[in-house]
Amino acid sequence: MLLRVHNLTKRYGSEEAVRSISFDVNQGDYVAIIGPSGSGKTTLLSMLTGMLSASEGDILYDQVKLSQMSHRELSEMRANDLGLVFQFSELVSNLTIRENILLPGLFTKKFSNADYQRKCDYLLEHLRLTNIQNFLPRQLSGGQIQKASIARSLINDPAILFADEPSGDLDPENSYLVQLLLNEYNKRNHSIILVTHDMKLAFDAQTVYEMKNGQFEQVIKGE
Repeated sequence: MLLRVHNLTKRYGSEEAVRSISFDVNQGDYVAIIGPSGSGKTTLLSMLTGMLSASEGDILYDQVKLSQMSHRELSEMRANDLGLVFQFSELVSNLTIRENILLPGLFTKKFSNADYQRKCDYLLEHLRLTNIQNFLPRQLSGGQIQKASIARSLINDPAILFADEPSGDLDPENSYLVQLLLNEYNKRNHSIILVTHDMKLAFDAQTVYEMKNGQFEQVIKGE
């Protein structure tokens, strides 16, 4: 079991943003979570990535509890094994798009420099960013920044990609490019946990949960 979530709950005072959520993710699984704004989807994703602590319940990666990891272990896991795409992703302002995409590799050295360069070339081409790879973030549109953030999250070949509305700032054509990239990534036996309002994106997943009022109300697809 790559990821196990058991009875996960997040409280803010007397309010429960996430309530008693349990599910498992195996290697190669593609899970989508849909639901209205304010239903707890982003809070759930933040807990799964260790950005936010849970009030109750357990999150286990390869049978190791997230709550028992040191800050260093958690940072190393995020850098090597988790890819993070959040709604309002930011790039380093004084680095070019190419440099931003390659940045995670400077910290992890997971692959050789030549491999990183090849992977970067592929991602730039697939997301149609090649012609602007030497631009700075301030020269880009919101959609271009979002695509560069997605590329950056994939450069280390993470075991699990967590994506919060990855196509939110994109037009239909660019949303389709992201859709193809995620599908290819999943076919290479990597796992994806996706939060989205884009039903075309969601229904590529093997399992689709509908989240309402902080809990999984029903399984729309799978299981």
